[in-house]
Amino acid sequence: MDDLPSRYDDAADTYDETRGGEARAAAVAAEVDRLAPGPGLLVDVAGGTGTVGAALRALGREVLVADASAGMLRHAVRRLPGRVVRADARRLPLGDGSASVVSLVWLLHLLERSDADAVLAEATRVLRPGGVLVTTVDKDLAHGTTRRTGADGAERVAAVCAGLGLVASGSGRVHGETRWVQTGAGWRVEAFRRGP
Repeated sequence: MDDLPSRYDDAADTYDETRGGEARAAAVAAEVDRLAPGPGLLVDVAGGTGTVGAALRALGREVLVADASAGMLRHAVRRLPGRVVRADARRLPLGDGSASVVSLVWLLHLLERSDADAVLAEATRVLRPGGVLVTTVDKDLAHGTTRRTGADGAERVAAVCAGLGLVASGSGRVHGETRWVQTGAGWRVEAFRRGP
């Protein structure tokens, strides 16, 4: 996980145009908003260039984008001035129970299982009671490729979340296109609610 920021620094200037841009970001934001309705702080972890965060803000959400890549955040700060923070997803600079929603969009599939588990635990830590974690799962499978690490396997993520005291609260799909894939089936999105 420690090499991800530099890989995304290198891709930052072309990231949006190769990953579906604002259209895909709007589709993701709509699904996150549907799965986690209500007021309060929404932390978009690994929020990159801020396209999803900006789309969520346009839906009326209070958004904070956290990402470890300075290159990606250079773009995010233009979209969401004062609403970005450079942070490792395993150690967010937020207090316990400070967020109503944490979104992890297209992150877990990039991680080794131990890092994914640490990210899920940290997301749970910053969620308030009743707060919702929304994450994409099975991304590689949606692209028709084999899993890199299996860290984002739907059943695995559900089991880890259950162990953290989160309860499945909804699911959906995001449709969109990237430079590499046009997907009719879409990417799976799962939501988990933190208990009291």
